[in-house]
Amino acid sequence: MREEILKAVAQPPKFLFAPMVPSIINLGVQFPMLFMGIGVADANPLLFVTSILIVHAALVYAGFKEPHLSTMLQAYGQTNKISHNLYEVQGNKFEP
Repeated sequence: MREEILKAVAQPPKFLFAPMVPSIINLGVQFPMLFMGIGVADANPLLFVTSILIVHAALVYAGFKEPHLSTMLQAYGQTNKISHNLYEVQGNKFEP
């Protein structure tokens, strides 16, 4: 039930066949790690490049299983807020 509410109607954007938001997050996390690993620890960049490719391949697979993954993550981030109930009830009731 919750997944049906969070899914978008339009076809979601892709970045190299993967959902846009998770792939940008992947690159945004792993590229600084790559440069810090090269600069600080004098690490082999091939390790980081293979890590980027493996995670991107996993994101492509997840994107084929669930094409609206980016939209679901964005919607979950907007709706995952704790509400303060005015009345004593079980669960979250979205009351002002």
